[in-house]
Amino acid sequence: MARPRWFDGSRSHGGWREDGYPQTLAKHLLPYFGSYELRQLEQQPELVDRDVSLKISDGYAPKTVVNQLLCLQVILKRAVRWRLIERNPVADCERRRVERPELNILSEAEIAPLRSPYGELEAEAKPDEPAWWRLARTLTFVGLGTAMRHGELLALRRRDVALLEGRLTVREVLVKGRLTTPKSRSSRRLLELGPRTRELLAEHWRQTPFRGDHELVFGHPQKGAPLDPSRLARCYLRPALRRAGIEKPFRPFHDLRHTALSHEAAAGNPMAYLQLKAGHSQGAITERYIHAAQVLFPGAAARAETRMFGNVG
Repeated sequence: MARPRWFDGSRSHGGWREDGYPQTLAKHLLPYFGSYELRQLEQQPELVDRDVSLKISDGYAPKTVVNQLLCLQVILKRAVRWRLIERNPVADCERRRVERPELNILSEAEIAPLRSPYGELEAEAKPDEPAWWRLARTLTFVGLGTAMRHGELLALRRRDVALLEGRLTVREVLVKGRLTTPKSRSSRRLLELGPRTRELLAEHWRQTPFRGDHELVFGHPQKGAPLDPSRLARCYLRPALRRAGIEKPFRPFHDLRHTALSHEAAAGNPMAYLQLKAGHSQGAITERYIHAAQVLFPGAAARAETRMFGNVG
């Protein structure tokens, strides 16, 4: 498929990332909107509403439809800037409400025994497998300690980690096997490392043969190349969770991040700190973790009353 004119314009201004756009365009947008001229879409915004209704009736999830609309909105925003149309018809489209799923979070009691399964599985592994289990264990607990996204963890280079200062800089992300820059300014951030995370990274430093500044911290144990997060989750993280007796629905990378941020909130850390650590551009996203901490960690109300009123009776 030829590269659309709008994409080159957006890419030159840094306003669009190529990840996944061809499939959305070819499979969802062009079959319905491809036969219309821009002026038709501008004058008949009900065409956008009709597409939404058709997608929902075909069984697409509201979140999927909203993501397609966002792609169309970016395309038509460029048309407005180029004076091809005066108004973006997607701006007034009635969007279906997207219900956010409940956060799946590990409690302290579930986190504590999680180290042992990795050691057991490493001891049972074939000769070429132990390094993978050590890598998976380090990834799991560094993820819990930093609340980084899986793409950020797998793109981390040695030059981005200052162990003596206890700091880590997020400046790259791995997306579909390709190293690129984070999608927003808030995602590029400086993180403080806790003492246990520093110890884990120092131990990992001693075990890996890839020690150049440009090398990936969490690369292939033998090759140093970027890793496949799906394979890591399927072959190592999920088996360790099962061995630890965690049977509830849990997405290894995503929910490790949710767990880390919810425990940060439960520890009483301020929302501004949580937002910075998470790399969120909007505080409303971070508020989910404040809510989860209040619900999932009992005793918070009693601790607040003790602070305000003291130990009464």
